[in-house]
Amino acid sequence: MVKKIEQLQEVEQKYRILVENMGEGLWALDKNMVTTFVNNKLCEIMGYSKDEILGKEVFCFFKGESKKILRTELGKRTKGKSSTYTLLARTKEGKEKFLSISGVPLLDKEGKFNGAFAIVSDITERKQLENKLKEHTIELEKEVKKRTEQLVDLYRGVAVTEERNRLAQEIHDGLAQTLTSSLLKIELCEKLLDGNPEKVKRELLVLRKILTKSIKATRHVIFDLRLPRFHRAGFATVLKQYLEEFRRKTGIAATLNLKLNESLPTKIQVGTYRIIREAMNNIKKHTKAKNVDLKLRTDKNRNLHLIIEDDGKGFDLQRALAQSKYARNFGLMGMEEQAKLLGGTFAVKTEKGQGTKIKVKVPIEERDG
Repeated sequence: MVKKIEQLQEVEQKYRILVENMGEGLWALDKNMVTTFVNNKLCEIMGYSKDEILGKEVFCFFKGESKKILRTELGKRTKGKSSTYTLLARTKEGKEKFLSISGVPLLDKEGKFNGAFAIVSDITERKQLENKLKEHTIELEKEVKKRTEQLVDLYRGVAVTEERNRLAQEIHDGLAQTLTSSLLKIELCEKLLDGNPEKVKRELLVLRKILTKSIKATRHVIFDLRLPRFHRAGFATVLKQYLEEFRRKTGIAATLNLKLNESLPTKIQVGTYRIIREAMNNIKKHTKAKNVDLKLRTDKNRNLHLIIEDDGKGFDLQRALAQSKYARNFGLMGMEEQAKLLGGTFAVKTEKGQGTKIKVKVPIEERDG
């Protein structure tokens, strides 16, 4: 008999050591929801000593919405039901902690409710990481929405195929790929939340750098595509500033000869600027030109004439006209479509080794419809 008692005491001692050194908190309540047992880990999580917790009603340690949730969950115990839920608790020092609680009912020999037992885990760090992920996601969604609205506003009502295609390519190469990469990073962080919080932190730092780079790149695209405010600076001033900036960035000299006898309607200013910009972009990419001459003049019949001539290597015009992809690459389709939108005509003269000349003629008087 004595030997059995000693064996029982030995087993009890082993279980006590196990319980007291568990990595999770243990909390036992009687049928009145008064604390009857807590282990060392629970005291560490809550910041209270055992004497400060034992004999106290469990509701004393929670406030507000968490207290309401706790009453509801413990109500399930009285009905013999188990559940897992999350509460926000305050430690003795007033520090907020998120707790994951898995509770089960304790029943007497007759199967009646006799108390509750719970395993308590401190998931504060995990919750903070989740909140950071949500913040990053919300920030990303807002930035995407903002940039999308800017791009839509910028190109609303414009039916120029070449510019739409170029804008789509810019977005695909920059923003879309960055967003895809960011989404994969977020999904990885979600998978690592429980097992490797340190790696999640490192991934979040990488994600922040990716998003910062993406925002800068998107702003750069919008800046390059934004139309000038002609009514403030004047059409001639805007063109001169654009060509000077073009020379500074590319090293290609561009001269401007203006002979405008009347002010141009805003629609024609915008359309002409688009054609010039597309032509200059084409020169920069393909021609290897050193000089560009631009002439803009009006005639007595109220037509605007635009001539853009470069000393580059030229290209096979017939091939460009025969192959739509080739024409798109050289911006011909976009410039021609823009000229037609203005009610005008578009022509190109070029040969290999002979440079390229673009001629646009647009009626200044606005048409009906």
